[in-house]
Amino acid sequence: MEIILPASGILSKSEVQKFKLMLIQSKLLENINKLLSAANLKQYTKTDYKKIIIPDSQLAKKTVEEAQETCNPILLYHSYRTYFWSSGLALSENLKVDAELLFVSSLLHDIGLTDKHNHICSKQCFANYGGEFSQQFCLEHGQDLKKASAVKQIIELHLYPTVNKHKYGNEAYSLSKGAAMDVVGANRFQLSKKYIEDVNRHYSRQGFKEDILNTMENFHHKEGTRADILYHMGFAKMASKNPMNME
Repeated sequence: MEIILPASGILSKSEVQKFKLMLIQSKLLENINKLLSAANLKQYTKTDYKKIIIPDSQLAKKTVEEAQETCNPILLYHSYRTYFWSSGLALSENLKVDAELLFVSSLLHDIGLTDKHNHICSKQCFANYGGEFSQQFCLEHGQDLKKASAVKQIIELHLYPTVNKHKYGNEAYSLSKGAAMDVVGANRFQLSKKYIEDVNRHYSRQGFKEDILNTMENFHHKEGTRADILYHMGFAKMASKNPMNME
């Protein structure tokens, strides 16, 4: 399904219906793949936490500085976990990703939810704002428009439950799945128990459930944005019952 996202991230009535349909289709696909995996009819490549490298490029270092200055520790650890889930899920499906592109996008994907920026939630979709902010951030740190625009698109798309990797790239596809895995536990069956334990040990989940519920229930997300739609479809309840917070 093609994604047409308005600059503000406020969806029309027809786009809202498409978004809801994507959520249903995504959950059905996850359940099918889980059953196929359990029956050994579909196999996923095993991953090792130690083999996931955090890029040390100048852009990556500047991104870490920005994230550390802007995100509270709970959101910062969520962003790091999202990178490791996204990377692990990509590897489990034998997908090649640009580690720097995925890392930068992961660390900045929720920048619109930080104390410095969350005032925008009542005016537009925080993911769209985050994409715009991150594009400008990349440009200001010596990146060309192509890479900056790629980061922007990856972050803007991360709230969609399914992202076409052939159209939007493996990084956008993986970040969408990685973020959902951390928030509601989606597709965690693709990764080994040890991989999950290693990531959670290095980047603690302590306080995350309460923090994410606060962003869903107490932020005034603009009506028609994906955050608003997700909340009204019960994502707060799903996040509160996320098995990842109990493992």
